[in-house]
Amino acid sequence: MIRTLSTSLLRLACLVLLVVACTKPDDPMPTNAGNSIESFVFTGFNPTIAGVVDSVAHTIHATVPVGTDLTKLVPTIAVSLNAVVTPASGVAQNFSNPISYTVTGADNKSQAYIVSVSVASPVTNAGTFVYIGNGIGNFFALDGGTGAVKWRVSTGSAISASAFVSAGMVFTGTENGNLFAFDARTGTQRWKYSAGKGILSSPVVSGTLVFAGSEDQVLYALDAMTGSLRWKFGTAGGITSSPVVVDGSVYFGSQDRTLYALEAATGKQRWKFSAGDKITSSPAVVGGLIYVGTDDYNLYALDASMGTIRWKFSTGGRVTSSPTVADGVVYVGSDDYNLYALDAITGAGKWKFSTGGRVTSSPTVANGLVYIGSEDNTLYALNTNTGTQRWKYGTGAGISSSPLVYNGLVYFGGQDSGFYCLNATSGVFWWRVPLDAKIGASPCLANTNVVGFTAGISGGQQ
Repeated sequence: MIRTLSTSLLRLACLVLLVVACTKPDDPMPTNAGNSIESFVFTGFNPTIAGVVDSVAHTIHATVPVGTDLTKLVPTIAVSLNAVVTPASGVAQNFSNPISYTVTGADNKSQAYIVSVSVASPVTNAGTFVYIGNGIGNFFALDGGTGAVKWRVSTGSAISASAFVSAGMVFTGTENGNLFAFDARTGTQRWKYSAGKGILSSPVVSGTLVFAGSEDQVLYALDAMTGSLRWKFGTAGGITSSPVVVDGSVYFGSQDRTLYALEAATGKQRWKFSAGDKITSSPAVVGGLIYVGTDDYNLYALDASMGTIRWKFSTGGRVTSSPTVADGVVYVGSDDYNLYALDAITGAGKWKFSTGGRVTSSPTVANGLVYIGSEDNTLYALNTNTGTQRWKYGTGAGISSSPLVYNGLVYFGGQDSGFYCLNATSGVFWWRVPLDAKIGASPCLANTNVVGFTAGISGGQQ
């Protein structure tokens, strides 16, 4: 019994020693090793001016009011927990030229950010960049206030794809199969990727990936910074439908009559939906529903998570126009010359507006008006509630370019080679720039901080 007790005490002592040995009460807690700038603001203005932080390109842009002295600005900077920024927050700097700020995390890893500050112009939208390509391969950056050409590059082939701005770059595709990334401010080419056939699908950037479809029947996902291929997904038809990325899924249509939903990160198929004819319209995803037009004359509303039909609406012609959804209403054009306004939940018709030509342009909604171009050479502005015409503006040829509205002005291209800017409320002419060849692409605008704004994407450009 004594031996048993001794053995038990020995085991207990060993257990205590083991617990003590394994316990490290002074072990440090894990630390956040981030090295990011979370916000960059100038509090000396009313209201406070916040810089736009691009966490992919590691740049920051801010625009200050007319008359501001750039040489004595004091930024307030928030960084990752336990990180340090140099130069320090709250220290006046001369922002007449870009300044580099370096954030060093708790793990001693550093990340540099380039900060640029510009002074606003008294001219409406002056200093903004409007990007547009034309039918002979020239790609332009125009001043949004005056129409002056900021820069122009030749891509070597016609451009039907609309541009997209992200990470300080502007992306566009060409009909000979190249996807370009240009510096958004200077037009310097960053990279080029060559697909098997034409890229009429408009690119879109989500996270670190840029997505674009090609007439070689493939959807490509490329690294936005380098242009290297991350993954690709093959279909049985050319892809002129432009992709849209929502909640980790990328949706696009193909001329094989199918709408696809893929995992954006991997390209793995989640579901597909078969329509009655090819799909060249670009989808819109709002409120858990995906809307897409097809050449079978229908607009479909599908459950975005499963691809099942919620409703469909039949028109009198092909639906190559891409739908736009705003305030519970979906707007879409048709080859039957009409623009339709439908209840987004039920598909019930609210009104339609008849033009004198096919409507392949995609609608844009802003400030109680819906803007749409027609192949009857006219841009229309309609009341969103009733469809009654507010104003119209005639050009010298058809309009398949989708309008873009920004800060009181509406921009669009014409097949008469003109790029137009009008007062968005009244339709009064602002300026027109001749751009050498017909324009089928839709404009993209970047503000002075190089934040992008896109028009409704034109569908069916073939």
